[in-house]
Amino acid sequence: MKRSRYYLILIINLFLVFSIMGCFCRQKIEVLPKSLPNAFFGKPYYAEININGGIVPNDLFFYHIEPENSGLELSPSYFDMRNSYNNLTIKGTPKVNGTIIIKFNGGTLGTMCPGSEFEKTYTINVEE
Repeated sequence: MKRSRYYLILIINLFLVFSIMGCFCRQKIEVLPKSLPNAFFGKPYYAEININGGIVPNDLFFYHIEPENSGLELSPSYFDMRNSYNNLTIKGTPKVNGTIIIKFNGGTLGTMCPGSEFEKTYTINVEE
Protein backbone atom coordinates (compact mmCIF):
# COMPACT_ATOMS: atom_id res chain seq x y z
CA MET A 1 0.00 0.00 0.00
CA LYS A 2 2.75 2.43 0.91
CA ARG A 3 4.63 1.61 -2.28
CA SER A 4 1.63 2.27 -4.56
CA ARG A 5 0.93 5.51 -2.71
CA TYR A 6 4.57 6.56 -3.22
CA TYR A 7 4.33 5.91 -6.97
CA LEU A 8 1.04 7.79 -7.23
CA ILE A 9 2.53 10.85 -5.52
CA LEU A 10 5.63 10.61 -7.73
CA ILE A 11 3.52 10.49 -10.90
CA ILE A 12 1.40 13.46 -9.77
CA ASN A 13 4.50 15.50 -8.94
CA LEU A 14 6.11 14.72 -12.30
CA PHE A 15 2.92 15.72 -14.09
CA LEU A 16 2.81 19.04 -12.22
CA VAL A 17 6.48 19.80 -12.90
CA PHE A 18 6.16 19.19 -16.65
CA SER A 19 2.90 21.15 -16.82
CA ILE A 20 4.45 24.17 -15.12
CA MET A 21 7.57 23.96 -17.32
CA GLY A 22 5.36 24.14 -20.41
CA CYS A 23 3.80 27.38 -19.18
CA PHE A 24 7.15 29.14 -18.78
CA CYS A 25 8.86 27.73 -21.84
CA ARG A 26 8.99 30.25 -24.71
CA GLN A 27 11.13 30.20 -27.82
CA LYS A 28 12.91 33.48 -28.53
CA ILE A 29 12.80 34.23 -32.25
CA GLU A 30 15.75 36.16 -33.65
CA VAL A 31 15.77 37.54 -37.20
CA LEU A 32 19.27 38.36 -38.49
CA PRO A 33 20.72 40.63 -39.75
CA LYS A 34 19.22 43.63 -37.98
CA SER A 35 19.31 45.66 -41.23
CA LEU A 36 20.06 45.03 -44.89
CA PRO A 37 22.69 46.79 -47.02
CA ASN A 38 21.73 49.49 -49.50
CA ALA A 39 21.30 48.64 -53.17
CA PHE A 40 22.31 50.37 -56.41
CA PHE A 41 19.88 50.96 -59.24
CA GLY A 42 20.37 48.49 -62.09
CA LYS A 43 23.02 46.42 -60.28
CA PRO A 44 22.42 42.89 -58.94
CA TYR A 45 21.50 42.71 -55.25
CA TYR A 46 21.88 39.76 -52.89
CA ALA A 47 21.28 39.44 -49.14
CA GLU A 48 20.61 36.58 -46.75
CA ILE A 49 18.25 36.52 -43.77
CA ASN A 50 18.27 33.90 -41.03
CA ILE A 51 15.38 33.22 -38.65
CA ASN A 52 16.60 31.43 -35.53
CA GLY A 53 14.66 29.99 -32.62
CA GLY A 54 12.27 27.51 -34.19
CA ILE A 55 11.14 25.87 -37.40
CA VAL A 56 9.25 28.23 -39.73
CA PRO A 57 6.94 26.22 -42.03
CA ASN A 58 5.84 27.72 -45.34
CA ASP A 59 2.16 27.85 -44.35
CA LEU A 60 2.99 30.14 -41.38
CA PHE A 61 5.15 32.61 -43.36
CA PHE A 62 3.84 35.70 -45.18
CA TYR A 63 5.67 38.59 -46.85
CA HIS A 64 5.14 41.70 -48.94
CA ILE A 65 7.61 43.82 -50.93
CA GLU A 66 6.78 47.47 -51.66
CA PRO A 67 6.77 48.59 -54.44
CA GLU A 68 5.73 45.36 -56.13
CA ASN A 69 7.73 46.13 -59.28
CA SER A 70 10.96 46.71 -57.32
CA GLY A 71 12.88 43.95 -59.08
CA LEU A 72 13.71 42.15 -55.82
CA GLU A 73 12.39 38.73 -54.77
CA LEU A 74 12.35 36.96 -51.43
CA SER A 75 12.63 33.18 -51.41
CA PRO A 76 13.92 30.37 -49.20
CA SER A 77 17.66 29.75 -49.64
CA TYR A 78 16.96 26.05 -49.90
CA PHE A 79 13.75 24.15 -49.43
CA ASP A 80 13.83 21.57 -46.69
CA MET A 81 10.80 20.21 -44.86
CA ARG A 82 12.43 20.98 -41.50
CA ASN A 83 13.74 24.50 -42.21
CA SER A 84 11.68 25.70 -45.12
CA TYR A 85 11.64 29.43 -44.31
CA ASN A 86 14.43 29.74 -41.73
CA ASN A 87 17.02 30.79 -44.33
CA LEU A 88 15.85 33.42 -46.80
CA THR A 89 17.45 35.08 -49.81
CA ILE A 90 16.66 38.50 -51.24
CA LYS A 91 17.96 38.85 -54.74
CA GLY A 92 17.33 40.63 -58.00
CA THR A 93 18.16 43.85 -59.77
CA PRO A 94 16.49 46.99 -58.36
CA LYS A 95 14.29 48.67 -60.96
CA VAL A 96 13.22 51.64 -58.84
CA ASN A 97 15.03 54.50 -57.11
CA GLY A 98 14.25 55.37 -53.54
CA THR A 99 13.13 52.98 -50.84
CA ILE A 100 12.13 49.33 -51.01
CA ILE A 101 10.31 47.97 -47.96
CA ILE A 102 10.20 44.25 -47.19
CA LYS A 103 7.75 43.17 -44.50
CA PHE A 104 7.29 39.63 -43.30
CA ASN A 105 5.73 37.81 -40.40
CA GLY A 106 5.15 34.26 -39.38
CA GLY A 107 5.19 31.70 -36.69
CA THR A 108 7.16 28.71 -35.55
CA LEU A 109 6.03 25.21 -34.80
CA GLY A 110 5.65 24.24 -31.18
CA THR A 111 6.93 21.05 -29.64
CA MET A 112 7.05 20.83 -25.86
CA CYS A 113 7.07 24.62 -25.87
CA PRO A 114 4.36 26.51 -27.77
CA GLY A 115 5.30 28.11 -31.08
CA SER A 116 6.13 31.81 -31.27
CA GLU A 117 5.24 34.58 -33.70
CA PHE A 118 7.59 37.11 -35.26
CA GLU A 119 7.42 40.19 -37.47
CA LYS A 120 10.19 42.11 -39.23
CA THR A 121 10.41 45.09 -41.59
CA TYR A 122 13.50 45.83 -43.66
CA THR A 123 14.15 49.06 -45.56
CA ILE A 124 16.54 49.02 -48.50
CA ASN A 125 17.65 52.36 -49.91
CA VAL A 126 18.28 52.22 -53.65
CA GLU A 127 20.94 54.66 -54.79
CA GLU A 128 21.83 55.67 -58.34
